[in-house]
Amino acid sequence: MNDLNKLSKEESLSKSARVVHLGILIFGIFAMFTGEMADDYKKVVHNGYELHLMLGIGLAMFIMIRGITGIFGSKVVRFTQWLPCTKERIAWVLEDIRGLLRFKLPDRPVHRGLSGVVEGFGLLAFFWMAATGVLLALTITPGQKAVGIAHAIKEAHEAGMAFLVLFLAMHVGAVILHAIAGKHIWKKAFFLKYEE
Repeated sequence: MNDLNKLSKEESLSKSARVVHLGILIFGIFAMFTGEMADDYKKVVHNGYELHLMLGIGLAMFIMIRGITGIFGSKVVRFTQWLPCTKERIAWVLEDIRGLLRFKLPDRPVHRGLSGVVEGFGLLAFFWMAATGVLLALTITPGQKAVGIAHAIKEAHEAGMAFLVLFLAMHVGAVILHAIAGKHIWKKAFFLKYEE
């Protein structure tokens, strides 16, 4: 293991990073569950759309904060922990996958190896949903059916749902596997006491 794969205890996720994670989780999940309700945007009264829009705006704000911290934040949350994609970083991912095939959970710092790939994929999925949602909100006229570019953006937004579901399955699955193995790292995300 070289220096890129090491993180000291002091470099674990800060409280502000966990607040951003929690914000993406809460707004993202509630926006996801209200997505079907948003189809009432075509009607004169469109409360489902309004609720979904507000949740989507909340998600977009947290994604924007995450993007800023990914560029200017502390070392542990910067995107440089994932990129550039080097041979060594790819080797960590492959090593983690081989370990999983032997029923051994990866034990790496945050954003390293397979967990970094999954987390990066999740951020891209949430970014896609937030960006297409904002574009959709700017292009549709509530009370009327979406046509032209607004319809294309609506389809792109809905297509992104598959990526979000895939990410959530991988992420929640990993959290459950770690919990079964006795590593209740999920507690950190909710500011609960967790001993490593």
